[in-house]
Amino acid sequence: MSAVVESRLARTSRRLEPAPFGADEILLTPAQKRLIRQSFVMLEPALDLVGQLFFLKLYRLDPALRERFGNDPKKLGRKFMAAAKLTVIALKYDDCLAPTLRLLGVRQRMLGMKVRDYRLMGKAWMWTLERSLEKQLTRQTKDAWTALITQVTRLLSGSDAALLHSVPGTAGN
Repeated sequence: MSAVVESRLARTSRRLEPAPFGADEILLTPAQKRLIRQSFVMLEPALDLVGQLFFLKLYRLDPALRERFGNDPKKLGRKFMAAAKLTVIALKYDDCLAPTLRLLGVRQRMLGMKVRDYRLMGKAWMWTLERSLEKQLTRQTKDAWTALITQVTRLLSGSDAALLHSVPGTAGN
């Protein structure tokens, strides 16, 4: 094996070292998971509209994201809501939520997503929930979503960096 290949393998293997205990998990109580699932079910009849509303708010928060994601909130909203639904479904299975989110995050990382972008997305999502659910969004449900968003942001912008940097075509390769 050439020295170049050995060097590349050594760098890749260091990047794939496991994250510290708990850093790659989404830790929510059963009650928080239940509240998130129940509130998402309320959104399901209007998922397309909710997704569009989310992207319109996101673009209002940062117009530069329109260039990165594209100019079709309807199409993007459908994709985002499919990812959100997959996340909500994965809440039922303790061992698959973090890996599912990592896979969903690979494309965003390839698009150049930064911690700030994830935070803006979280802010836009909370605003969307507030407008879509109105009085049905209780303080406990809002806190559950906030906990999920905070942990997803941490996962996608921090502990998954090694995995994402090891994917060909992403930063660092």
